[in-house]
Amino acid sequence: MIYFVTLLLCWNLKYARTIIFPFKLLTVAFHESCHAIAGTLTGAKITSMQLDPNEGGATAMSGGFAFFSLPAGYIGSTFIGSALIFAGFDQKASKIAVFPVLFIMCCCMWWARKDMFVICHVTFSMGIMAALFIIEHGAFLRFFILFVGTMNGEYTVWDILDDLVFQKIEESDCSAFTREYPWMPAQAWGTIWLFIAFSGLALGVIGGLTIFKGNFEEQYLESMTFLAT
Repeated sequence: MIYFVTLLLCWNLKYARTIIFPFKLLTVAFHESCHAIAGTLTGAKITSMQLDPNEGGATAMSGGFAFFSLPAGYIGSTFIGSALIFAGFDQKASKIAVFPVLFIMCCCMWWARKDMFVICHVTFSMGIMAALFIIEHGAFLRFFILFVGTMNGEYTVWDILDDLVFQKIEESDCSAFTREYPWMPAQAWGTIWLFIAFSGLALGVIGGLTIFKGNFEEQYLESMTFLAT
């Protein structure tokens, strides 16, 4: 709840956004990487990836199946957020979660390899994770994983609201999806994906509280059984 409220303020207050800028960019990177992964799996060729922490970024691809690649950003961000929130309740699980996160980061850096701005910021986040992984056997890594997970979970919510309610951005994935598949208005698709996003956040929290019941000391000792540093 503390993370959620803090990010709520930092995401929407003009000067507070500067505090979370590198991590907001990382969240956009995950979102765009989900588009790219879905596009690649459906036969698309990824031509470029651009990241903008304010506007949301864009992934250019040729071919593929837009019905899967367009909503993959929201669904992927929700899944990543839920999984990281779940892992963030345990030290050992947080250490394990680092590796799929690093994989997504590496994919993002490859697709955005012509953009040094993106590479530098993703590398910065990699450095933070590496340092937290080493220090005290990853005792503090769980807080970073939980932070990144909450940001990913909230990203879907704010991107949809910024477009369909507050009209702060030019076009969200909801509007783009409606343009390609005008079966329902963008607001209807947005409502569906908002429900998925909130459900993912809730499942991550409930799952973490249910599965990981050890105290800090017990989790610390257990985390030393996985790549002790």
